[in-house]
Amino acid sequence: MKIALLSICSIVAIWTAASAMSETTRKSVAGHQFDVPKGYVFDASISWLPVPAHDSFVFLLEPSPDPKQIPKHRILVEPLAGRCPGGVSHLMDVVCGKATELVGSNPKFERHQNALGSWSSDLFVVYRDDRTHQPVRQQVAVCQLFEPNPVKPKSSNLCTTIWAYKGMLLSFSFDETEADRMPEMKIKAMALLDRWQAP
Repeated sequence: MKIALLSICSIVAIWTAASAMSETTRKSVAGHQFDVPKGYVFDASISWLPVPAHDSFVFLLEPSPDPKQIPKHRILVEPLAGRCPGGVSHLMDVVCGKATELVGSNPKFERHQNALGSWSSDLFVVYRDDRTHQPVRQQVAVCQLFEPNPVKPKSSNLCTTIWAYKGMLLSFSFDETEADRMPEMKIKAMALLDRWQAP
């Protein structure tokens, strides 16, 4: 009897997950229309984050297996118009095309506290300049320290980077320990938007 009950529960869970992935919701940003599977949409509010504007939305890089937990890898999609020419930070200068993004091999990451306080820092990628052999740094994210709590017994740094894509600004959240996966996750986020683009 217990095995049968577990099997029924498993089937219901699989059916519910499949249903959430087949049903879509229409999202509009910067002249683009997206049919986003409901399993990817994140519309809950988080106390320390602003509520997305009417012409933006948040999606997940992977659907969350536990709806009670705040999921990792959230991407806020909003219009880029009005944000440039930048000048606010090096990150915005790269997004607005006023600065070039460093590329190279074997990147290392360094985090340095900024002027906002002990809870806030900037994350830099560091490459060795082939000509001068000196380290070259470029800011790639801003990070916020979260003290140990019941959900995460160890302190952690939640970082956010931004990318420009087809007239949209993508703000991506990740754990500092995942910094080296940023390029891979950027490709995946943009591929999902392309897949969901309505004709």
